Amino acid sequence: MKNYILLAGVSGALSGIASFLYGKIFQENLFVDYSMVITTQGIFIASFVGCILATLGYMLAVKVLPKWGEFIHGFLFAMITFASLVGVFGVQLPNSDDESFYFLIYGMAIPMHFFPIIVWQTLKPLFVKRN
Repeated sequence: MKNYILLAGVSGALSGIASFLYGKIFQENLFVDYSMVITTQGIFIASFVGCILATLGYMLAVKVLPKWGEFIHGFLFAMITFASLVGVFGVQLPNSDDESFYFLIYGMAIPMHFFPIIVWQTLKPLFVKRN
């Protein structure tokens, strides 16, 4: 159980850091400010929640379906990650005279949705040993 808690915490922290750094670099290089739409706190909360839920889902999947649980979890994690992109397009954006503001935010927000799955799947073998 300790390894699962570590997996959730470390992957949540690293995906949050990666998303934060990506966002910071993106905004600095394109001279835009999305801090009122995508907050630092929101980035870290979403990363931690995503990785905690992924860990809980993994534990349940491999317990209920020992043979197929890992595959089903990976498939569902990927599908949920893609489904979460719908939320990006549903966010109410503030008014801006700069039309590029609306298009560039998708270039920043969409990749961030993939950091939790990438980091979690990368770190899982370090924390969870399956026979």
